[in-house]
Amino acid sequence: MPDFQKIFSIVDSSRVFRNIIFALALMALSYNIAVCWRVFRHEPLREAASRSLMAERSSFFYDSSLAEPLPVFLLKPAMAAGADPDAAVRLEGLAVFALIFFSTIFVLRARFGAFCAGMAALLVGANPYLGYYAMQGSSHLYALFFLLLFWHYNDAPQPSRRSILLAGLYGGLACLSRIDAAWALLILAALSWAGRRQAAQLKAAGLALGAAFVLALPYAAVQKAHYGNLFYSQELELRYLANIDRYGYMPAVAVPQGPMGPAAFVFRNGAAGAFSGMFSGLGRALAYELPRVFYYKFLLVLVFLGFYAAFALKKDPLLFFMAAAVLPVLPLAAIRQVPAAGGLELRYYLLPLWGLCALAGLGFQEILAWVENGITEWAVEKTAALKRRPGGK
Repeated sequence: MPDFQKIFSIVDSSRVFRNIIFALALMALSYNIAVCWRVFRHEPLREAASRSLMAERSSFFYDSSLAEPLPVFLLKPAMAAGADPDAAVRLEGLAVFALIFFSTIFVLRARFGAFCAGMAALLVGANPYLGYYAMQGSSHLYALFFLLLFWHYNDAPQPSRRSILLAGLYGGLACLSRIDAAWALLILAALSWAGRRQAAQLKAAGLALGAAFVLALPYAAVQKAHYGNLFYSQELELRYLANIDRYGYMPAVAVPQGPMGPAAFVFRNGAAGAFSGMFSGLGRALAYELPRVFYYKFLLVLVFLGFYAAFALKKDPLLFFMAAAVLPVLPLAAIRQVPAAGGLELRYYLLPLWGLCALAGLGFQEILAWVENGITEWAVEKTAALKRRPGGK
């Protein structure tokens, strides 16, 4: 007579299924990279169009003209070796995409579980928008990679000198990829401390943030020396977005020029306009941009289950990451930057996209746990019923 309980205990189905998911994730990443290279190889560069020129003119690391220095600096060795600058930008973007894939497994597996990490990596590797922006050499991907590592080390259960130094290093590199990553750093550090309220955590977060800003400070100093403004290029981008929001792409009148500070950008329509704009941006992001960038809309149910599981199981770090990813986008989210779609470019949502993938992975893991518990209970009941029959052993 078969003992179903013994059979299920012998077969390590979890390990087999886990290996299958990781294999599928790696296959999805490889296929996505191959397709994106074939389809977008000759798509004109946009954000990184002048990166090779900046790299050629750069005389030292922080001297990167109107772009953050890290993506510019990483292009210099390839150009010095004689590589085609256009191909080098795209290959480096794809390399960063692969690093994000593997760092997804690294940061999620130990803390949230192997199935969560595997499913999140599968969604990351299969996402076509990540592949497209990798082919564009987007600086948002560089920032995302280093923010993941900052989050991992800054949120360590027991802060150590090593974790503080690594968090500071990766936080600084995130800012040197995109200076607006500093908003996510500040929110992550504040929420991590608020979730624990430990003096050691506050000290560790302060030291890590201090180290990160020390690394990024020379870039602001170079901007000040060259352009008379600590964040000249970033404030020019805010002016560009504010002009699009108010005048569109073909204004009939002369539009304001020059840099625009963050406070002036947020309150450009007054305090009431800033408040309503934030809520309007949140509504639009939730209804349109986030489902669109997630791409596989039928899997959004896993995201909702992941939110529920994060609340129910006290997986606060994932919720903190999602908050830090979404909040800095809200002042921009209501701008009609892309007339055809009516919203912001999706590259601004790559950080929230990773959070959605992680939450979907957590939701998937909880479904598997529920199914496994159900099968185990069924096996126990079935074995007990068979033993109660006449002649059962």
